[in-house]
Amino acid sequence: MNILVTGAKGMIGSQLVKGLLEAGHSVVGVDQAGGEIYDDNYRCYKVDLADKDRLQTIANANGIDRIIHLAALAHKTGEADLSWERYKAINVDCSKNVFEVAGDRPTLFISTVDVFGFYDGKEPLGGQSPIRPVSNYGKSKAMAEEECKKLPHYTIFRLSPVYTNEIKRDIQKRYYLKYPNIAYRVGKGSLYEVLNIKHGIIAMVDWCNGETNNNIMIIKDSELMWTPDCIKMEKEEGRAKIVLWIPRWIANTTYYFLKTIFGENEKIYLLNKVVHPLKTV
Repeated sequence: MNILVTGAKGMIGSQLVKGLLEAGHSVVGVDQAGGEIYDDNYRCYKVDLADKDRLQTIANANGIDRIIHLAALAHKTGEADLSWERYKAINVDCSKNVFEVAGDRPTLFISTVDVFGFYDGKEPLGGQSPIRPVSNYGKSKAMAEEECKKLPHYTIFRLSPVYTNEIKRDIQKRYYLKYPNIAYRVGKGSLYEVLNIKHGIIAMVDWCNGETNNNIMIIKDSELMWTPDCIKMEKEEGRAKIVLWIPRWIANTTYYFLKTIFGENEKIYLLNKVVHPLKTV
């Protein structure tokens, strides 16, 4: 099939393009970065997703069968503008353009478990669980999910924190106070749901060969990440020179105290992830 991939030159997008080509599909990528590419089975256009007309022209000209929408503003280090207005413009308004171009084409939207927001540590959450996003990223993705649900044929993947063997920013936040020298461990350690990019790519490629059931799926590794193992590996590679041990009761007490005083804001949300690592089904 001819698969349109937005964000084709990003960390996930570039790996997805490779996986789709290896699976025998033709790929049309769109991205704001870099120059354009024209190969037999892969074409990549430099496109701003705010330009719906150009996106529509590309989709029609290339006979697109399915769409995988990856492009988004996440938590990029060094970004000058992480305002709500920018998150909405990129993650919501541009997504609406993609979905309008999709029409009847089956569409896979890549979302995030951040849409769940605060978690109480009790029952595992699933695709139909209520969501209460806190961060601008989570809120914008939740709004985009609602737009995606208007399509006749859609699937939503909520990804756990994604990492590669070379890039582990999303998971290092779970055991580093200040990378690369100061790590921390709460109690005996913590178990986190994470996603190796290879497993995420497999799920996305498999979606291209299956039916779209208008459902929401949590995509994660089958094994949980145990923070003491991560810290051990970091120390063996010359990092995590200082490891702070925080008794779990102190972490819990601090979290509940600050939550009572300041309410459910984005900074308290970071503590929530430490005290109640997300559990999903």
